[in-house]
Amino acid sequence: MKKIRYIMLGAALLMAGACSDRLDINPTGNRITEEDIQRLVKEDPDLVLEPMLNTMVAAINTYTFANSVDTRNWPVMNILLSLKGNDMVLANRNGTWLVNDYELRAYREESTARVAVYWGTLYKYVYYANEILGLIPPDVDLNTADGSNEKIMRYKAAALTMRAFSYTYLMWLYQDDYLHGGAEKPGVLLHLDNNDPFKDRAPASAVWAQVIADATEAVRLFEAAGSYKTEDRTDIDGSVASVVLARAALTMGDWSTAIAAADKVIAAYPMLMNEAQYTTSGMTVLDNEAIFGYEVDVNSSRGTSSFPGWMNPWGEGGYGGSQGSWVAIDQRLYDQIPETDYRKANFVSEDYIEFTYPSSGATIHYPKYASTKFAAGIISGQTTAYYQNEIYMRASEMLLVKAEAEARAGDDEAAQRTLFQLVSQRDPAYTQSTNTGEALFAEIRLHRRIELWGEGGFEFYDNKRWNLPVDRTGSANHVYKEVTLTPQRDYTLQLPLESELLLNPNITRQNP
Repeated sequence: MKKIRYIMLGAALLMAGACSDRLDINPTGNRITEEDIQRLVKEDPDLVLEPMLNTMVAAINTYTFANSVDTRNWPVMNILLSLKGNDMVLANRNGTWLVNDYELRAYREESTARVAVYWGTLYKYVYYANEILGLIPPDVDLNTADGSNEKIMRYKAAALTMRAFSYTYLMWLYQDDYLHGGAEKPGVLLHLDNNDPFKDRAPASAVWAQVIADATEAVRLFEAAGSYKTEDRTDIDGSVASVVLARAALTMGDWSTAIAAADKVIAAYPMLMNEAQYTTSGMTVLDNEAIFGYEVDVNSSRGTSSFPGWMNPWGEGGYGGSQGSWVAIDQRLYDQIPETDYRKANFVSEDYIEFTYPSSGATIHYPKYASTKFAAGIISGQTTAYYQNEIYMRASEMLLVKAEAEARAGDDEAAQRTLFQLVSQRDPAYTQSTNTGEALFAEIRLHRRIELWGEGGFEFYDNKRWNLPVDRTGSANHVYKEVTLTPQRDYTLQLPLESELLLNPNITRQNP
């Protein structure tokens, strides 16, 4: 029997009910088939797909599997991973918030909340993407733009990008690194539609192949539709798809694909942040090198528990502001930043700096090594400093991806030039590296740690990808040193028990 779906069209089209066979009825009260919806997509793709796309993109900021202040959205969840490394210190505590994450307690076992929240959030993104893909009419030719199919191309490309983005993170979290044994192990549940929730784990190689296929096709569709780079930094466009492709290719050791994908982004975003933007904006400028991000709106902001709520020390009322959950850079990394490198200015160099919150008048002593990288003042018209734009992706990462891929491919001269392209912008005294081989790779790793400090959980993912441990014993300012993370097991989460294993009889293998 033909499956019947109902859908509410127009601005009220929501995806929350789409997991069942029966959806809401349309405004006229008539039942329509999936084929009817696809016909409407041909006639007016914006009517059907634009609200769905908006919901999908907004979910990065608004959706969480567990509505707690420390897992309010995806950027905040990545803070928890940054704390599980060498380079970020929980320098001051506000009760127990973030403490277990910093001390590496209860974060990877099947019954813990953390494994469920990452799993549930990322699969929600997959669900949103598949709902859009399921409504793309199969008989519309998307091989070349013809003046009538560009909108459908863009919607499909955005959904493919989001699916590839989500599976990249799922694989980063729930299986060992691809180049360190993970390629031959089980991956995650590979859903290419929303029809069968109960699957076994697909091979890791199959999941990664799908990521590459989705991201590659997304780039092609965006380019064909003339939307490789849009003016709105909150859009998923071709440059976002290229970032996803470059990250996946780097993970898999496909150096040529990583270089080519990164090159496209670098060409589209040739201007990096300048010194003032880098050291005084709180990383909130959706311009220059910002590829993808969130434009603040008080109605959609997560407020005190947003990423700026946790990371902006000047946010009055924010958890990482006046409430006191302050983070700092590890002294060992700080000491490796040259005095001529303005990135060092994003961390307190004195014993402390004094700051007074404007409403309460409370004055704090913000300590040595504490981060001001995400410190930003009150935006005109707002009342608190934790309402800020956020950058999800930026071009500096792609320069680092390209340099690493070139170095690991054995092209030291190209890697030296690419690294110089970034670091010379941050440090006017920097001269092009003469390092080769492992020494050059180590230099690239160092600058990646400095450049991307505190962003996107990168240190956790990178340590796993580089097969490096966490060891805080030599740090002067880590307040909890009695931990180690040993690759790969300590970086690989188990699948969640209550939200997946107990519900899905087809999963046969758990991570150790």
